[in-house]
Amino acid sequence: MTMEGDFLIEVIMSNEVNTFDAVVRAMNVIRRGKVTIKHMVIDMSDSVIKVSIRARGEEDEVRWVCNKLDKLYDVVNVKYMPEEVHMNKVVISNG
Repeated sequence: MTMEGDFLIEVIMSNEVNTFDAVVRAMNVIRRGKVTIKHMVIDMSDSVIKVSIRARGEEDEVRWVCNKLDKLYDVVNVKYMPEEVHMNKVVISNG
């Protein structure tokens, strides 16, 4: 049994033909994966669509989503990495 973790998925897509169709195809792939989307940012320019996704799930499922995304003809590049956990320091003083 693998543990769930937080991951950052970055997708670069071509913005040549129909912008929204490319994004919807990618979202349908992500929707089929067994991951929970925590945050998503879509940045569209004249030539490129950049999608940054913070997801939670098992690494095998995140890898599955990325492999499926990579097969879409609009997708230029897909990568994922574990999201770093930042510890907050708390200092308590008795005086």
